[in-house]
Amino acid sequence: MSHDPISNAAATRLAADEDGACPALAGTALHTLLESLPSGVSMYDADLEMIACNGLFRRLLELPDEVFVDGRLSFERMIRFNAARGEYGPHPEAQVSEILACARLGQPHVYERTRPNGTVLEIRGAPLPNGGLVAIFNDITRRKGVENEARRLATYLRAVLDSLPQAVAVFDESLKLVLCNGVFSQANDLPQDIVQPGTDFLDILHHHAALGEYGDNDPDDYVGMRTSMLLRFEPHRFERIRPSGRILDVQGNPMFIDGAVAGLVTTYTDVTESRRTERELRRVYTLFEEALAYSPTYVWEVDADGAFTFLKGTEKVLGYSEAELLGRRFGELRCRDLSCREFRNALDDVFRNHRPYQHVLTCALHKDGTHLWLSVSGQPMLSPSGAFAGYRGVGFDVTETTNIRKELERMALMDALTGLANRRKFVDRFKLETGRQNRHGQPLSLLVLDIDHFKMINDQFGHLTGDLCLKCVADMLMLAVRKIDLVARFGGEEFIVLLPETDVGGAAVVAEKLRHAIESLNIPIETRFEPVHITVSVGVATMTAKRQVSVDDIMEAADQGLYKAKKTGRNRVCTYP
Repeated sequence: MSHDPISNAAATRLAADEDGACPALAGTALHTLLESLPSGVSMYDADLEMIACNGLFRRLLELPDEVFVDGRLSFERMIRFNAARGEYGPHPEAQVSEILACARLGQPHVYERTRPNGTVLEIRGAPLPNGGLVAIFNDITRRKGVENEARRLATYLRAVLDSLPQAVAVFDESLKLVLCNGVFSQANDLPQDIVQPGTDFLDILHHHAALGEYGDNDPDDYVGMRTSMLLRFEPHRFERIRPSGRILDVQGNPMFIDGAVAGLVTTYTDVTESRRTERELRRVYTLFEEALAYSPTYVWEVDADGAFTFLKGTEKVLGYSEAELLGRRFGELRCRDLSCREFRNALDDVFRNHRPYQHVLTCALHKDGTHLWLSVSGQPMLSPSGAFAGYRGVGFDVTETTNIRKELERMALMDALTGLANRRKFVDRFKLETGRQNRHGQPLSLLVLDIDHFKMINDQFGHLTGDLCLKCVADMLMLAVRKIDLVARFGGEEFIVLLPETDVGGAAVVAEKLRHAIESLNIPIETRFEPVHITVSVGVATMTAKRQVSVDDIMEAADQGLYKAKKTGRNRVCTYP
């Protein structure tokens, strides 16, 4: 079987039509011509028998050698071969009949067909002068891919344009409208007949000018000015207030292709709400500034390490300017007094927990060294990933109110005459110490002291002298005990001393020391040359961790010791067994 795409018989027939030219030479010329073409070509006579084809035809249609008989392939045989291998889908009979009928009529035709392997062929058929036809096959797969990609990108572009909140319009180098989104006509209140491809920018300007969009300017002058500006294709931006009161931020930017101006892209953003918000923010910020200026308040932000990153209003509260505190930590400003330790710890605890907090009382030192009380509230800040990024909050100077409150609290827990703790403070401290005793197992002792013959002193020298004696005893007791001990006045001439971590023997030693110190007091009296001497009787009681008692029980026990001291001669110490 010959694999030559042109049979000898075909060459002879073609040569006979060439005015007596040599058949062999004509066949060779045709063969060379067909093989040099960039398209697949097949030629058929009036009976639709193949006259000639080139190799690209066979490769494009993937036709095997066995379908050719003596190098020829009839049109019908080729169509049915294609149908048999699924080229025309699952039900090819109707399509085969249609293709054969079209070929027999010898009418020109052009159509596209996608082969099973994904190749897209453009097939063009044209009749031959003496009957038959020639079919040209072009592989347009790549072109179709480019076209499909272009359509896909165009669809994306349209979707993006239509989803934008801004109005967008593109004009070519002649300022003719190429495309725009739906918001363009809405933002500019343009009728639909104007918003069409090919509309001149001048028509849009004239439309707005006729509606008075450009104020008192002459419409023709304004349009001329705008046109000359636009034709320079320079970037521009301005705001335009429409008759409806809406504010448009108008931007124009030239578009270039291969370095040459190809048009203009314009955007129209409705910034009405933004401008309204900006005005409101300016108003709020002014109020904020005034509120900070006239109140003992400051605002702050710190990073995750606690360093200040923003401050406002600190100079009038803390004495430091914002610049002096940026990068520093609040801990550097704190008071170091031991009595303030609990307030420092409270703020540290909430910061470590990364939770919001409100009105946490803490202390600080003013730049001039004075002590401040601050009420601080904070809200944690998070990074975009959700990690803790610091705090922002507000601080108030509450020094005056805090000092007043503490003074009131002190007065509520203090005996007005002697300055000692009163019964209420004693009970609170007793509960605190018994709780500590439960944790650590230490003993706890109590002394009850009563001034001997105190009524006689009041009767003989007057109540002012009696009060003086009470104050002297109170001062002596405060000087003679430890810092962890508590001295309280329970009323009249009776005093109480609470001795934490002290057993019965140690309590008896302390009681004797106090008794002796009071006995040694010389209390001067204006109406008498010699000072007054007083003594006290002391009762001692102790509770251990093994035997817990109430405040009333231990008071009762100490009173029993005091009663024994009074009964056995006064000015002595007796321990309750």
